[in-house]
Amino acid sequence: MSELADYPPEPNVRPARRVYSRRYRVWAHVLLWTPIAITVVGVVLGLGLFAAADADSTHSSSALGYLGIVVWGGLAILSPVLLGSFIAGLVMLIRARS
Repeated sequence: MSELADYPPEPNVRPARRVYSRRYRVWAHVLLWTPIAITVVGVVLGLGLFAAADADSTHSSSALGYLGIVVWGGLAILSPVLLGSFIAGLVMLIRARS
């Protein structure tokens, strides 16, 4: 028992940095930027459909306005999935950079 007291203290060494693969980093970017791209395309498409429906009142283009509402409804329904993908990609990217 008295032998254990003679050992020097453990050195204060930081653990080695974990290295993430290229595939991991690529998936981080895909999960981060895909929901951003889908949201931007959906908002622009919806606004374009609303503008097209509003511009031409002679040829019953109200269907375009309803289609714009459907696009925005789809974005609203998919928003939890898009947000989850964005957060997962952001966490993965932060882990890969630190």
